[in-house]
Amino acid sequence: AAAAAEAEAEAEAEAAAEAEAAAETEADGEVIIGASGDVLVHLKVIESAAQNGGFEHVFAGLRELTAQDTLAFANLETPLSMRVPPVTGDPPILGAPAEVAAALASAGLDVLSVANNHAFDQMSAGLTDTLGALEGAGLTAVGADMEAATAAGPVIVERNGMRIAFLAFTERLNRGPVANGRYDQPALFVPDDACAKVAAAREGADLVVVSVHWSFDFAEGPFRGQRRHAHALVEHGADLVLGHGPHILQRIERLESPRGDAVIAYSLGNLVSNQGLRYFIGRRRLPDTLHPAVILPTTRDGVWLRTGFTRDGDRLRLTTFEAIPLWTENNFLQWAQGQAPTLDIRVRPLRAFSERTRAERIAPITEALGDAVRVFP
Repeated sequence: AAAAAEAEAEAEAEAAAEAEAAAETEADGEVIIGASGDVLVHLKVIESAAQNGGFEHVFAGLRELTAQDTLAFANLETPLSMRVPPVTGDPPILGAPAEVAAALASAGLDVLSVANNHAFDQMSAGLTDTLGALEGAGLTAVGADMEAATAAGPVIVERNGMRIAFLAFTERLNRGPVANGRYDQPALFVPDDACAKVAAAREGADLVVVSVHWSFDFAEGPFRGQRRHAHALVEHGADLVLGHGPHILQRIERLESPRGDAVIAYSLGNLVSNQGLRYFIGRRRLPDTLHPAVILPTTRDGVWLRTGFTRDGDRLRLTTFEAIPLWTENNFLQWAQGQAPTLDIRVRPLRAFSERTRAERIAPITEALGDAVRVFP
């Protein structure tokens, strides 16, 4: 009996040691954040989905990328609500069916920011609809709440033994809420307040990701104030700053933080949209008479930024840092001229396109992102 008890005790001790070792391994595991920019579900994107079996067609090309990530992030710049008829204009009024949420989930997205200038395009009720649609699809929303003080987050997600805090802000809004009483509202970016919220989130997290919707349409680089604000966010606790808003790519920085390594992406461009619809590969002249939103090829350039972090004692170490170029396919010109059976708008890795497309777009994408990050053609 004594021998049996001793054997049982040894087995329990061995199991406990294995569990402890497994916990240590998990705690030291890498967390990879995959991220891209604006999801703009314009009217033509909705029409393309209807002609091609649903919104899964629009986003299916992302699955091979998100499958390699711990968490995948994007900025949802279209309310998932149709309370107000969407209108093309400057600025447009955006709105899309709730089914978009399921398609984003199917493509492997996990966390969506709803803090952007189009948040109230479908009024405050539309923002509430959006939050409900995302939750119903199993997605995590960040950047809005009934209370202004908690709208930015943090939203905490636990993966691989690490607590990841997401916060999201927008610099401006196109419209007001059109509401009475309490209503869901996006978090506005007030620099000192944002830094304080980031510092508070830092206290309960191992990794802090901050999304900021800022700048102006088609700005080719960050402004001095943006750089100052981004670096202040890092100083106060952000490890990864994900910027978006200009609808084109801007440079990515790697820098030292008080905790180890940090990354700032000033603009991740568009993930998908109907912008650049009148551009075609090989087009040499861009007419001055057309609005930049319809002719600039850079609005169709995108990136899937992959940053992996591990804990090294009390420091964070950047162990994965790479960019996979994206391109939004848009055959509007051929379709409008009767040369294509369906309107086809969808985002895919650039490597999935023809050699001619790859050769034309890889250089401007690489130049926009800068030298800090490795770009995989």
